[in-house]
Amino acid sequence: MVQRVSGLGQWLIVGEVRWRRNAQVAAVYRGLRTVLPLIFLGTLADLVNQAWLQPNGYYFQTLHVAKWLLRRVRLQEAVLLLQNGALGMAVLGLAFAISYHLVAMTKATANDRLTAGFTAILGLEIVNVNPMTLAASKPTQWLAMNLGLNGLVLGIVMGLIVGDLYAWGVGRWTQPENSLVRPLIFGAGGMGVLAVWGTIWLMTKPFSLNTWFTTLVRGPLQMSNTVWRLLDFSALNGCFTALGVLGPLPASNGETMAAAENLATILGHSGGALPHPLTVQTVIQSYASMGGPGMTLGLLVAIFLVRDNADQRRIGWLSLVPVLSNFNAPLLAGLPVILSPLLCIPLILAPLASILLSSFFLALHWVPAAAYPLAVGAPGPLIGFLGTSGAVAPLLLAGVNLAMSTAIYYPFVKWAQIAQRQVAGKVAEP
Repeated sequence: MVQRVSGLGQWLIVGEVRWRRNAQVAAVYRGLRTVLPLIFLGTLADLVNQAWLQPNGYYFQTLHVAKWLLRRVRLQEAVLLLQNGALGMAVLGLAFAISYHLVAMTKATANDRLTAGFTAILGLEIVNVNPMTLAASKPTQWLAMNLGLNGLVLGIVMGLIVGDLYAWGVGRWTQPENSLVRPLIFGAGGMGVLAVWGTIWLMTKPFSLNTWFTTLVRGPLQMSNTVWRLLDFSALNGCFTALGVLGPLPASNGETMAAAENLATILGHSGGALPHPLTVQTVIQSYASMGGPGMTLGLLVAIFLVRDNADQRRIGWLSLVPVLSNFNAPLLAGLPVILSPLLCIPLILAPLASILLSSFFLALHWVPAAAYPLAVGAPGPLIGFLGTSGAVAPLLLAGVNLAMSTAIYYPFVKWAQIAQRQVAGKVAEP
């Protein structure tokens, strides 16, 4: 199988195999697999909440949920509790699992491994506390600023830092098998350092990963909307997604105003040209985010087209329903695409190709631009169709973009499968 791969493919496979065999990366991937059920459960709850239970949801509108679903508000509260609990625990569990696995690679006891994991969890909790409630006379309030899909990267970083430091200490202090001295001293010392560092940090300037990410991604859209700005936005968002910062595409104030002007033009002058034909809504959300950021619906189709990839297919079937509604966290974490040098390439290239092709068609007025508000949870290929009130041309363009994205993902999915088999020792290396 490896001999049929092109020179570029073999070079990428070798790099992927070396990357995955790195102890740090291996611990991250094990951690992602450990918390995958929580990510799937939280994402599914998020899908139900946004698409079925909120008024701007696709299924809420098309199936008239408000007319037949009793006690919708109470049900939504339960779903939100499940969503926030599962995704918040996924971040905490990821930090715990990474630290645990890093320490487990040394000659550490079970107590050491568990202590390292719980120390990483404490580090995440400390940076998610309201600093205004740290006074002695007030009860401490814990926040969820970085607990959720946007906080996965913080869980990875915290797990790596704590795990590496604890493993370094284990390598320099041997003790009897059942002794609790080392876990007690390391755990207490680590917690003390984290408490001091976290208090100083929060007292000076509380940090929200989500706010930081949103600010950076909005940058390319502060000027006029052109195809180059959209490419910048998509590439930056793809890079953050590859690093593990998952979540919906944020919109700037300028984007909101442009969408409002487009809608007003359509409502006031039926059939008139839109003043802003190239925006995040008309291009990226309509044609370059099918399956979620990264055009991952094309990745899903490529997984099912590649033969002899049982592991990938299982993840694909598990992610099928969320990805069809543009919620792709289970797919990105399950393969994983996150932190994969090989799969990150099409994750960035597929949306860029779709943006270029869609912008070309829109500039030539071969397809109308989507002006109507987009219902959350609508199947990706139908977003342009629904946003233009049922025009056929956007549906055809969406099909072309999906086929093009699948073709971009296809060889990388094959190479990722070969790399995974080599890491597992099932295929001889070239």
